Amino acid sequence: MKRPDHPNCSRALLLLLALTGSMFVVTRALPHGVLPALAAVVIATIAVIKIRLVVLDFLGLRGARTPLSAALWSWAAFVLLIAVARSALQLSV
Repeated sequence: MKRPDHPNCSRALLLLLALTGSMFVVTRALPHGVLPALAAVVIATIAVIKIRLVVLDFLGLRGARTPLSAALWSWAAFVLLIAVARSALQLSV
């Protein structure tokens, strides 16, 4: 039974799986001639889209301005910042 106040999680799940597949393609199947910085930007973009799907659809926070939503976005930004910093340090060595 569908209720209008609940998000369509099956659609969000399909999008999440598609994004995960595209993340695999970017990290494993791209030719070696692709710039690492370009791959990092694509991966970061996919990660932000996945976070948005989880926060808005799976947790049901679409349209809600709650501290939980802000905390989840902050946590995700912090983890992404750590990953970018680690990648930058590995490229400089």
